[in-house]
Amino acid sequence: MSFHNTPELAELPGHGPNGLVRLPEQLRDQLNNRARFISMDSVGCEVRFVCESANIDVFISTTKPEFGDQSEIRIFRGNIEVARHLQAPGTVQHYRLGDPPNFKLVDRGKLQQGGFADIVYRVCFNRGGTAHLHGIVTFGYPIRPPKPEELPRVKWLAYGSSITNSSLDGYPHTAARLLKLDVQNKGLSGSCHCEPEIADWLAEQAEWDLITCEMGINMRGGFSAEEFEKRVTYLLTRLTDAHPDKPVIAIDVFPNFYTEGWVNKEHHAHPDAQRERDYIRIVGEVVAALDHPNLHHIPGNEIVDDFTYLGGDLLHPGEYGQMMMGARLAEKLRPIVQTL
Repeated sequence: MSFHNTPELAELPGHGPNGLVRLPEQLRDQLNNRARFISMDSVGCEVRFVCESANIDVFISTTKPEFGDQSEIRIFRGNIEVARHLQAPGTVQHYRLGDPPNFKLVDRGKLQQGGFADIVYRVCFNRGGTAHLHGIVTFGYPIRPPKPEELPRVKWLAYGSSITNSSLDGYPHTAARLLKLDVQNKGLSGSCHCEPEIADWLAEQAEWDLITCEMGINMRGGFSAEEFEKRVTYLLTRLTDAHPDKPVIAIDVFPNFYTEGWVNKEHHAHPDAQRERDYIRIVGEVVAALDHPNLHHIPGNEIVDDFTYLGGDLLHPGEYGQMMMGARLAEKLRPIVQTL
């Protein structure tokens, strides 16, 4: 089998050695305190395999989610969801997979329009704790990882805040489906601080053909404009220097309750509102100064142009908002993807 969005497996007490985490331990331990555990959340991680057995048992456990009491597991064949399960933490559950009977009634070409071959099983984990794979029983049938031609051709890595971290219904996953991309969710909820260590890892060790960097909202409350500019410059420079032929997309702050043109005049001078204005200006200036042919800037207000995309905190998008953001981002990325 293969593990997607999982650069290494982690061992946790009571669960075993096959925890699906989104950043390697050596990197996690160099980041801010929150990022160290948020990067162990298995959102967007997948177990992928091909097997002809009529009955396949997959054994899984999860740790407790940060929010809520259960983790969610979605099982796909190719791009088609065939099952969805909620699982309580700390117990090993097994799920039986098999050929959806109606797949045989449809032309296979219709089943493969999303970039994945229909024979590829994908056990996908939503936001909610660290998922652990305990084993797969195929009852004697051979099992193998998917072949490259059975997966989407272009790999997209999405780095950013909780808005990127989101869920399997978040804007990166929506845009990826629209563009037939294989997305890696590297959002760090409340902890996207653009540290030089993660910039180095993204440039030197992560695998991607296209990368988006949503920057600013998690730094707004505690980083000066000067420090933000320093980190953004380092991140974008490292990425473009290491991969001059690959698209790098900088996304500035999505509109929220402190965004200019949206915030009430009496709060316009709030330090967070001022820093956000500075951050948005800085991202544009850094991209212009680097003047790299494969470095692009997408303003956040071109992705969120309607405040009703947001939830009640007027910061995080709701499900409708995430869907619309994914559709709008896909429009922006489509001409870039077509060059790959």
